[in-house]
Amino acid sequence: MAYRILKSLISNSAKSGAELTEMADVYYGAGRLTTEEYCDILERINTMAG
Repeated sequence: MAYRILKSLISNSAKSGAELTEMADVYYGAGRLTTEEYCDILERINTMAG
C-alpha cells in the first residue's frame, strides 16, 4: 500500500523530492517498503527531480 501511495504522489508531483524521500525513508524504516520497493521509489524520485 505504501509503495502505491508513493508512486502516485511521484506521478502527480504532489510533493517535492525532499518530502517524498523523507516519506520513503519513514515507510522503509517502519518496514512498510521492501528494499526493492525503496530503491525503486528513490530512482523514481531522482528521475522526477532530474
